[in-house]
Amino acid sequence: MVKEVKKEQDFNKIPSVWSVAGKEIWRDKVALLGLILFIATLGIAFIVGGMLDADYVQRIHVLNRDRAPGTGFGILGTDDGGRDMLRMLFLSTRNSLALAFIVTITTFTIGYTVGLFAGFYGGYTDMVILRIIDFFVMVPTIMVIIVANVALPVWNVPVFAAVLILMNWFTGARLLRARTLQESAKDYVLASKTLGTPNIAIIFKKILPNVVSIMLVNFILGLANSIGLETGLTVIGYGLPFGIPSIGRLIALARNPIVLQHRPWQWVPAVIVIVGVTLCIYAIGAAVRRAVNPRQRR
Repeated sequence: MVKEVKKEQDFNKIPSVWSVAGKEIWRDKVALLGLILFIATLGIAFIVGGMLDADYVQRIHVLNRDRAPGTGFGILGTDDGGRDMLRMLFLSTRNSLALAFIVTITTFTIGYTVGLFAGFYGGYTDMVILRIIDFFVMVPTIMVIIVANVALPVWNVPVFAAVLILMNWFTGARLLRARTLQESAKDYVLASKTLGTPNIAIIFKKILPNVVSIMLVNFILGLANSIGLETGLTVIGYGLPFGIPSIGRLIALARNPIVLQHRPWQWVPAVIVIVGVTLCIYAIGAAVRRAVNPRQRR
């Protein structure tokens, strides 16, 4: 009897978004392969990259400059400073992914919090926040970053990350505001207000669990956007400061026509890494999006 009751309870139990997403990724072999490759890339980049000397990029080996792979100077050859390109690739991948995670987590933490409060309280609070969001939406992100790079007296990694966060937080805020407005009008929220439940408890214990699915999808895709934005800005010279190894810094080497045509080992591996990581993230994001939308599930 007890076993039957337990089975019935398990049958009626609503699965969490994490379990549904995990099952969808397991069924989607492309997403599963993407997840495995992405985790492997993270592990290799942070473990191997963490073991390498961060000052290695400052060292110059004049006699080993621009050596091709297979000439006794590393698997991927050397760059114009005689540095091992494989080591530079590990350091660059670690830095780019670490910056992308920090920016994405901070961006969406701020944006989601603002969106939750704007959508829940509505009225004057929502109007003020929405006007602020509209202002940031109208401002061209890349142009602001370029101007900040030129105008600010100090341009380092924290400043670059802060500017990225400032110009991207509103994406998650606008999305979650709209979803929270829908949830705030539902019966379970109205009932909680009638019972005298504190607003903070309603926001984080009632509404938040019901919007976490869209937050998860948006975060995954936002991570790919952060990686691409850092890479693109660094390639054109307005991203990470000079001397900080990153994927964008390696790809920027191809701006030199000689490197582009005759030294592909210096920039092609970085292109492969950035394209591979981005495709893996999008494959994972597509599977998670299907998981949170029952109509799209396989």
